[in-house]
Amino acid sequence: MEIMKAIERYTDYAIKLRREIHRSPELSGNEYNTTKLIRRELEQYGIQVRESGLETGMIADIRGKKPGNGRTIAVRADIDALPVQEKTGEEFASSVPGISHACGHDMHTAALLLAARVLKEMEDDFCGTVRLMFQPAEEKGDGARAMIAHGALENPKPDAVLGIHTWPDTPAGMIGVKPGPSHASSDTITILVRGKGGHGAHPYRCVDPIMASAYLLTQLQTLISRELPMTESAVLTFGTIHGGTAANVIPDEVKLQGTFRCLDADWREKLLASVRRVSEECCLAMRAEAEVTVKEGMPPLVNDTEMIEKLAVSAEKILGPDHVKRLQTASPGSDDFAFYLEQVPGILFRMGTGNDDPTTHVGLHNGGNRFDERGIPTGAAVMVQYILDYLNE
Repeated sequence: MEIMKAIERYTDYAIKLRREIHRSPELSGNEYNTTKLIRRELEQYGIQVRESGLETGMIADIRGKKPGNGRTIAVRADIDALPVQEKTGEEFASSVPGISHACGHDMHTAALLLAARVLKEMEDDFCGTVRLMFQPAEEKGDGARAMIAHGALENPKPDAVLGIHTWPDTPAGMIGVKPGPSHASSDTITILVRGKGGHGAHPYRCVDPIMASAYLLTQLQTLISRELPMTESAVLTFGTIHGGTAANVIPDEVKLQGTFRCLDADWREKLLASVRRVSEECCLAMRAEAEVTVKEGMPPLVNDTEMIEKLAVSAEKILGPDHVKRLQTASPGSDDFAFYLEQVPGILFRMGTGNDDPTTHVGLHNGGNRFDERGIPTGAAVMVQYILDYLNE
């Protein structure tokens, strides 16, 4: 069976599924109806669902019937939506106020369902196992770990894992590949600066945590410019500052919260330690105290270089060489797909969803961004071709 002919035969149906999911978005951990839809489709295709104990999300296997080495490759699509009001004006726009698929996870789900349908029909043409992972709660960063805890990487353990993500900056009909670091880590930093409150007219009797916080914020930015080599990349941004209740009162404390992104695991560890050191010492210099708490989020997502090159070859085979874009820069965004890569070698590639309409380039997590649905068959075709090439090599 020719892959593209099979993909084209079911493309309209896959787009219909995408729109059904798009109209009824569900937040992380609440993807109950989306999970029911996925189960409905997989059972319709004759694919056996694994009873994993997950409340939302789905794991299923397609076993090839061709004799061979019996390797296993897992494929992930995340299924959750965002607390973002949709503003696209599409006729199939979200029917749920304040919630939408502004990150394109409905596109991922439809693409993997399309790929699964074709792979099931081609089960005589490959050896080994394709593990389908429809993952909840990517936006909260909990989903991949929940899937792993419920056996997504067991019985058998996959030899490789494959992921996909929409990318508005790449034209629909194309994919983007990035060897090595692809997405940044994501950690949340909370700094509590403690001083001694009092009357604003008598600052000498106080320890002013607002002044200490202002000084601290400027010094923390030197970590990126003075402690990180120019060959590395990191971002440190503080988005909230809370302190004080009146114009003439110096408060007892100020709370700062920010996000730290990094592309290298070692530098992530070093710079987080530096945040703690600089915070404590800067505040000490101003007679204040700093309490630093780091909520670790997602690790850096680092693609296996050999695998991403083989995927590019597979993509060129099915799409043509002009439809594979080799990306030079990593994304400062994060993805919990990185947790799978801590246990299994793998790759995440980017599915182009842009076109000449400026609204397709507004950006992810924006309620006004439109996704060109031609990305669905493109992404599915690349997944199918790469999976067949991987399992049959």
